[in-house]
Amino acid sequence: MSIRVNSVCPGWILTDRMSGVLRRQSKAQGVPYQTALDRITEGIPLGRCGTAEEVADLIVFLASERASYITGATIQVDGGLYRGLF
Repeated sequence: MSIRVNSVCPGWILTDRMSGVLRRQSKAQGVPYQTALDRITEGIPLGRCGTAEEVADLIVFLASERASYITGATIQVDGGLYRGLF
């Protein structure tokens, strides 16, 4: 038996919590909800926030037999937001 260790690094994921934060932020700034959301997504190359299902799909894959040879990986689920070089 071997142990595999991988990490999943989600970016801006549009969860209920994030929607609540954006609603409070839009109210505090006096702007529509969509404007607050647009400000977040303008820096994401894919132009949108991710979904919880997209993060879950990656986790399910990594836990499956199909990913049995993947270990030591760090995978961003952020629509291209992270622009670091390795």
